[in-house]
Amino acid sequence: MLRLAIILGALLVVAVCWGRDVSGINPTFPRIGNCYGAGLGWRTWEQGAEYWSKLDLFVGGCYDLHYDWDNPRWEKTLATLETNIALLRQANPTAMVLPYVDVIEGYDSPDIPQGWWDLNDKGERWSGWPGMFRINMKLPEVLQYNLDMARDRVFARAMFDGIFYDCWSPDDWLCPRTAQLRDGKAVVMLNAWNIPTRGFESLNGVLAEDEINRVVEGRVDFEDFLARYLNWCRLSRKPVTTMIVCRPQALNDDPWRWSKMKHEDKVAEIEKARQDDEQTMRFGLATTLMGDGYFGYDAGTAARGNWWWYKEYDAPLGYPKGDCTRNEDGTWQRDFDGGTVVVNGSGYDAVVRLQRRCRDLSTGRVGDTFTLPMFDGRIFLPTDEPETATPDIAPRLTATPPETVRATSLPGGTTVIQAPRGLELRFSQSGQLQSILLKGRRIMGGGFPVVATHPFLQFQPTDVVVGPEDQAAGGPVERRWSGQLARDEQRVSFIEKVRVHADNRFTLKFDCEALTDLDIRMWRHYFTFPVPLYAGAKASAAGKTISLPESLGETDLLSSSKQFTVDAEAAKISVESTLPLALVDHRRYGTEEYLLAGYPVWNAVKRGTKISVEMTVTVTVGE
Repeated sequence: MLRLAIILGALLVVAVCWGRDVSGINPTFPRIGNCYGAGLGWRTWEQGAEYWSKLDLFVGGCYDLHYDWDNPRWEKTLATLETNIALLRQANPTAMVLPYVDVIEGYDSPDIPQGWWDLNDKGERWSGWPGMFRINMKLPEVLQYNLDMARDRVFARAMFDGIFYDCWSPDDWLCPRTAQLRDGKAVVMLNAWNIPTRGFESLNGVLAEDEINRVVEGRVDFEDFLARYLNWCRLSRKPVTTMIVCRPQALNDDPWRWSKMKHEDKVAEIEKARQDDEQTMRFGLATTLMGDGYFGYDAGTAARGNWWWYKEYDAPLGYPKGDCTRNEDGTWQRDFDGGTVVVNGSGYDAVVRLQRRCRDLSTGRVGDTFTLPMFDGRIFLPTDEPETATPDIAPRLTATPPETVRATSLPGGTTVIQAPRGLELRFSQSGQLQSILLKGRRIMGGGFPVVATHPFLQFQPTDVVVGPEDQAAGGPVERRWSGQLARDEQRVSFIEKVRVHADNRFTLKFDCEALTDLDIRMWRHYFTFPVPLYAGAKASAAGKTISLPESLGETDLLSSSKQFTVDAEAAKISVESTLPLALVDHRRYGTEEYLLAGYPVWNAVKRGTKISVEMTVTVTVGE
């Protein structure tokens, strides 16, 4: 029982168990891992040997622990793990195994002390994941319990190479103390969702869970993401265990939706997604190869850990000849003993020119010049094969501004609207504004409302109809989307209109109506400003001017106003809104952004309620 384990953990003196020395582990590239689904604890060696022998990192997939250490299944699993891990060491000595420990969620169990549950403002337990309830990690006894379990149940067993803490950020208590186990050589990895900017001295790595997908969606800047990833590869404790994992872009992995689906429907949806979006896999893999981390591609948080395998994983790259470098066109490149890897996170199609004839491992094309689409990556292997006779596809979208405002439709339904002075907006097929760019650089995020129920389940666009293009000769471009935002039985109709002018000005207008009664935790209209670009800039609203803070301090920065400006080196941005917007430092909530947001409704909203919000943004290019 958990209470008994707490008492025993305080009294028990565990003999030091060193495990093996992993400090010199250095597998060849690519380095492939599996998150949560490898099955070392519930399959026989014969069932998994072929797949397991090719993996370099096992994150979980042993028995995922959610405050249920005394469950008889854990004890049963240990025997299977001991057999499989011993055979794994023979087949692939460089593979590392890190058991999964969830520190913030537990099953609805009477064994968990009642005082440990995290309570909402109504004094009730709340759930952030189907079947789980949140634990109050502010309690010292809860932190101590997790450390005791790590010491006594994980690091006391030589077969485990380290530990993986899920849903946890670098902290000043649990991570440093865990790192001191095994005489200061404990391997510790965690998942903070986005790659954090601190914790290198206590951690061997972090999991970038689907952050590559957020790069493609325009919610995260690629250059910023890559810089954070490379820092973890260079600055963290060794051996490096940082891992990038991503999913097919079109797969809706909402866990609450997933929990209600039939098994056969899940299988069909996963298989379709696996086949339809190998580009995201290539983008994630090539990005990972810019550093020394591990990569995984699967069905996302709804079914993490699929046993998918691609020919790119078998590329005979060997070891890198040096660090990655940035090319003038915004692509990144790294040379290996066995080939060259190029990744394009620039947001524009690029033309790659190599120094010798190579074969594109993904397409089979042979030559020294290749078109690399935006958000894609390729592995090029040297060859003496004859060059492919037919020319490669031409770039679809480049960074060169048009002479007048121009709209371009891309595969997958993305609409790109470019203005002559360098402003660029990118919309998904459902009308969600994915990126706001200036001369190819992401300067803002947001623009599409976030509507969510309790605890935080977002409404999703559905039944969206794209209106016809409207543009007079040489005039502004207008676009229109209409449809519904839906969450279970709750529904809202929306009409979105955008108008983009040649002078780097755009207007977004949303007209919404509640089609059912709503129970809303959040209805937010907002823009975000990335900290690396705007720290130190002057921001003004309601007659007050401040310098945006370099480091996190006070959360509230500027009070509500219908007019806001921020004056940075790269650009001056003015926002006018019919809805008052306030500025906060969103680093308090885990993202490296300043958030400018307004909230037109909340809690109970009656059917028939109408909401209209219009926001105009003007971007003045810095000199």
